[in-house]
Amino acid sequence: MASWPETPRLIGTKITRIDGMAKASGRAKYPSDIRPKDLLFGVMLTSPHASAVVKSVDVEAAKKMPGVKAVLIVATPGESKIFYQGQEIAAVAAETEEKARDAARAIKVEYEIQPHVVTERQAMAEDAPKAFPGGNTRPSRAQSRGKPEEAMEKSDVTIEGTYGVPVITHVCLESHGLTAEWKGKDAIVAYASTQSVSGVAKDLVDNLGLKAADVTVLTEVMGGGFGSKFGADVWGVAAAKLAKEAGRPVWMFLDRAQEHLIAGNRPSATAHVKLGATKDGKLTALIAESHGTGGRGGSNFPLPYVYEVENRSRAHTEVFVNCGGARAMRAPGHPQGCAIMEAAMDDLADKLGMNPLEFRLKNLGETDMVAGGVNRTEIYRAEVARGAELIGWDRWKPRGQNGKGPIKTGLGMALHQWGGGGAQDKQVSCVINPDGSVELRSATQDIGTGARTILAIIAAEVLGLEVADIKSNIGNSTFPPGQSSGGSTTTPSMAPPCFDAALKARDELFKKIAPGLEAAPGDLTLKGGKVLVNGEEKMTWEQACRRLGFMPISVTGVFSPGLSSTGVGGCQFAEVTVDSETGVVRLKKIVAVQDTGLILDMLTWRSQIYGGVIGGLNYAMFEERIMDESTGVMLNPDMELYKLAGATDIPEIIVEAYDTPEMRKRGVIGVGEPPTISTAAAIGNAVANALGVRVPQWPMSPLNVLNALAKEGKA
Repeated sequence: MASWPETPRLIGTKITRIDGMAKASGRAKYPSDIRPKDLLFGVMLTSPHASAVVKSVDVEAAKKMPGVKAVLIVATPGESKIFYQGQEIAAVAAETEEKARDAARAIKVEYEIQPHVVTERQAMAEDAPKAFPGGNTRPSRAQSRGKPEEAMEKSDVTIEGTYGVPVITHVCLESHGLTAEWKGKDAIVAYASTQSVSGVAKDLVDNLGLKAADVTVLTEVMGGGFGSKFGADVWGVAAAKLAKEAGRPVWMFLDRAQEHLIAGNRPSATAHVKLGATKDGKLTALIAESHGTGGRGGSNFPLPYVYEVENRSRAHTEVFVNCGGARAMRAPGHPQGCAIMEAAMDDLADKLGMNPLEFRLKNLGETDMVAGGVNRTEIYRAEVARGAELIGWDRWKPRGQNGKGPIKTGLGMALHQWGGGGAQDKQVSCVINPDGSVELRSATQDIGTGARTILAIIAAEVLGLEVADIKSNIGNSTFPPGQSSGGSTTTPSMAPPCFDAALKARDELFKKIAPGLEAAPGDLTLKGGKVLVNGEEKMTWEQACRRLGFMPISVTGVFSPGLSSTGVGGCQFAEVTVDSETGVVRLKKIVAVQDTGLILDMLTWRSQIYGGVIGGLNYAMFEERIMDESTGVMLNPDMELYKLAGATDIPEIIVEAYDTPEMRKRGVIGVGEPPTISTAAAIGNAVANALGVRVPQWPMSPLNVLNALAKEGKA
């Protein structure tokens, strides 16, 4: 099996992003910035109703509006069923965005409005209207192991509680969309804000009846994606069709309200949990009834989470509501399962009168081995010890002992796990040109994680060059097949073939120049931009490349076993203050200790952890989709009432890698998703520790805090 260099020069150090200055200065052109000649602006007309049938669509008035060049009906009159507010009806392309919006408003749509359900409470009510053909709910297959009922009865201590997290929506800085430009009658270029240039290309091929060779999708940089940007979507295909009709490029990006309504969401999760343990703190049984919704698709999440429970049962119900559908969102299912399980763990530790840190360590699987032969339990113990030291866990006090006045301080913690493996069918090409320039090519993309920089680091390491000497050319669907950016799989999928390509290109160069140096290829090495023969400098990199003549070296690297792996975890600690009179929670400090495999760039690795924690604290503190049951509309589809953290809401965040030789030997493992999993759980537990009362419903808003206090008679 292949292996990474034992004493690397660049890998594992702190290297700034090669496109960082372009992004920071505004020179980088995002897909929504692209303005081809004669550009038209596209606007989607969407349904204002949560449940209806489209009876007719009249676009004649829109076609006659000034500046309108193309109109497309998306919904089929008499057949299309509307399942949520925001569902696509028609699209318009005009010379300005304002003219396109005016034309969209001129489209006359006749709806037959039908009953709706937009919350779980509505959908699960006994008298609820049947909003979906198969019913509003669907039970999943029951899960059971051991004898949970019997074990629960024999438990020395039990708790019972209901915990829930809400639906939250995708809020990418750059909204979903693309610009479509036809090159002749049968070829198209799309500038897409996407996590998968290949996925968008396939969608356009399938929907437009084109040959794959005639579709090019370009994503040089993009303004964020957390699992929702894998396809062309209705609006992307509409842009392409409008562009074809008008004979001009069409820009089509969702507005902010549409982004909240139809660009995807993280499903809700609620669970009624019974958890039992022995008096010395060993879990004995878990019995849970759970439900959740992501719109038309229901939801699910892992439970139990992280901890070993021998006797357990779970009944889950998927709930369907008339709202936009779920899409993957950074660690799908895990933040929900983590929040619920960790809340129950903390409540049981409190009832046992046990330090919640010690209680967690008692219930880790003793023989939990992961890929690479490392012991997950041992890693957790080391991470928890370090995290406790960094947060100051020795200051922890039991609930109810955290201040006599209205301002209470609390500490909380949580553990998480994730996969993060790589695909084995991806490729990277490496070209060494006679002028000494080096180019990498692959049909992957950089969604903000630093993928472009990572590939350049690998090639520079192998070729003895600097990162700035490498052109990392990605974000083009016509290049060798690359990985979509999801599941924390991009780096473990793309690093091995990049390493292989660089090695092959280096060896090919050695073969060509070795005879002229009167040496064998195996005698040659590269260091500091020089070619060495048996350790002695012989020529510069540029001089060596000039010996290629007019023919560059071009090779394609493939996946090599042993260079990447799967299975990571970590822990997070939070310190908060809570005003028990106003319900306002303030974050003071968050500690994140994360294990991983080989860290290729410590700077971008740390950036991923920071970003994950900030996403997690938004989930804990602010984000929530609020639906109006009577009208079926979302009440906060904007950036004023859909709350996100501002600069003053971000506390001190301490990030530390559990980075050991044993972990590095596992190879590259993705780390984009795991650090966002346990943040909300740790914050929720810190709030409970501060107040002495569990706030069972996230986010930790003043409303939810005061409701929890009132329920316990402590408001």
